Parts: sequence; structure tokens; C-alpha cells
Amino acid sequence: MVPLGPVILYLTYNDQPSGVYWSQVTDVVEHLNTLGGPRVKLVALVSGRGFWETRRKIKTHNPSAWVIPMVPTMARWRRNSLFLAAVCRRLRPSGIICRGPFATWMALRMRDRGLVKRVCFDGRGAYAAEWEEYRIIDDDALIAQFRPLEQQALGQSDFRIAVSEALVQHWRERYAYAGTEHVVIPCTLGTSHLSGDGDRERVRAQLGYTAEDVVLAYAGSTAGWQSFALLEELLTAVLAGQPQVKVFFLSRADANNSALAERFPGRVRIAWLAPEQVSGTLSACDRGLLIREDTVTNRVSSPTKFAEYLAAGLPVLISPHIGDFSALVRTHGLGLVLDDALPSLEPVTEAERVRCRSFAKQHFTKVAYDNSYRAILQALA
Repeated sequence: MVPLGPVILYLTYNDQPSGVYWSQVTDVVEHLNTLGGPRVKLVALVSGRGFWETRRKIKTHNPSAWVIPMVPTMARWRRNSLFLAAVCRRLRPSGIICRGPFATWMALRMRDRGLVKRVCFDGRGAYAAEWEEYRIIDDDALIAQFRPLEQQALGQSDFRIAVSEALVQHWRERYAYAGTEHVVIPCTLGTSHLSGDGDRERVRAQLGYTAEDVVLAYAGSTAGWQSFALLEELLTAVLAGQPQVKVFFLSRADANNSALAERFPGRVRIAWLAPEQVSGTLSACDRGLLIREDTVTNRVSSPTKFAEYLAAGLPVLISPHIGDFSALVRTHGLGLVLDDALPSLEPVTEAERVRCRSFAKQHFTKVAYDNSYRAILQALA
């Protein structure tokens, strides 16, 4: 069904369904459509592998989304602009919000052809640096495309979204960006993390934790930029020296976390949970772990788990160079920045938990950024 009235597209390319996609894409589209501006329609170009299941998942979260199988293999990504051209001819959008440089390149071609008037680059991180530092795909030719693509997306778009002030500074230093047509919106909470503590004591008892235990939570994947070697070094020292500490990996079991569990039997738990189960389980823990190596990727990042930890009432143990968040922890006392050795850890007080939850509600809900979201809609209307 073709939307009536003005429409803005939100375009994603090769993003797979996940908790991050729900909180940072489908929830964002839903929120934009509550602000009274042009309606926003999600267009998702996804892999042909498992297409129907991917489509089902996306449309469960956003029934009006158009989910389209992309041209096979990343090397031929430019050909997907043909699909986008057909969408633009059908919907006649005034603007396109583009998640990442690939989507932005396609949208800029639509602008060149007169199929859309304005383009917004949604910058979720330092793309070229991430591909160079972590080789997301082991393809030198594809990696070499990223710097010029990112520079073009940044320089030729009409408006921009950055996830951190640190990312804007990176744009200025690497690409000589001197503009002001941007907003900074960190990764905000998804709907599954807005329910608060739930029945914390019941969940904690079910997990077998006592009031004296200090439970460190690690939520998320163990991808390269997650820096598991640094995390393992920290946790080995803490588990060896602080018998009250236990660790809960809300992750898939792998060789790394499984080896730690074998080394400290009964003190390391590993469980992969559905997104809607994560918030309640986190609330049964005491502190969140956000330990990453010092790279450009991490210096400009806005990890979704930071807000999720706070919303669950968990102060954060964080490395000293994580986007805007390390300074935020220092300034507002939201945990510990690990410049030095980790001190002896005590259970978190209820007052600390309430303060963390309050900070998350004030600074990491989508409503907190309504003025910025409206600025995006106005720029593309």
C-alpha cells in the first residue's frame, strides 16, 4: 500500500534482525511517526539467505516496512540502487534517512536523478576505521572503498546524525567536516528496556545469587571490537582476588567465555536470551561491563549496552575511551572508569540503582531527543 501524503524513507542495507536493529531502527521509525511530521517508512534491503524469515521478523516489529532481497554478494552492492529507484518512483519520498555509507551512496544517486530531494546520513560509527581495524569482511578491495564512501556520505548529504560528539570530532579531523547541519543522538533504549527493575529479587534468587554476591554482567556479542582479551584479563584478576564476585555473560557460548567458566566453576554463567528477557535479567545483576581496547572504532562509539545497563540499575565498569560515555561516567558518578586496578567491589545499593535508572530515563529514551528527531524531519520534509 502506498502511503498517503508526504513520506520520508528510512533505508537500511544488509542489516540483520537483532536487538540492536529493533531498538535503533524499527523503534526509531515508530517514534518518528509519533512526532506529527511526514510519515517515515522503513525500507530494508536484506540478504537473500533466509529472506522470508528475515522479512517476517522485521514486519513483526514494523508491519508497514518494505523488505527487499538485495543483490547477492557485497561486491555488487551498488546494483541495489535499481531497487531503491523503483521504491522512490512508487512512493515519491521527499527525503531518505540512510543507515551507513552504502545506503547513503544509493540515496545520493536518487537525489542526482531527481527521485528524492534531500538525504540524511545516519552515522552509527567510524565506518572506514572499523573496517580497517577489524576487517568486518576480509576483502581488501571492499575495505578500500570505505574512506571515499564515508567522505562522500558526510560531505554530500544534506543532514547528518552522529551517535556521539566524539564521532563529530572524528569527522572534523579525518574528513575536514566543518558543517553544523547535524544532530547527535546516542544509541537510545529500545522498548524492551523501558520496563524498569521488574521482580529483581525473584529473578536473582532463581539465578542462585545471594545478597552478598557481586554479579558483573556482560551483555552482547563477542565480536572483534568487543576486545575479549582485555575483558578476560580483567575478569581473571577479579575472580581470582575477589571471591564475592560472579560473572554473567548474556551472550552465546564460545571458546573464550566457556574457557573462563571452566577455570572458575560455579562463578561464571553464560546464557543467550531473547531481547525481551534481557532487561529483567540484567536487573538481577550489580554492575555492567563495557571493556574495550583503545581504537578509533571504540573512541567514537555509542554502545547500546551502556544505556541498557543504566536502565536496569547497573553502574558501569568502563574503559577510559568509549565514545562520550567514559566522561559521562566520571562526571555523573555512573560507575567506575578503569584507569587503574579495579578496587574491591561491593553490592550496589538501592540508591545507586535508582539514580542509574533515573539517568537512563532522562538521557537515553527517544523522547529525550524529540527536538533532534524533529530537526531531522524538518530537514528532509
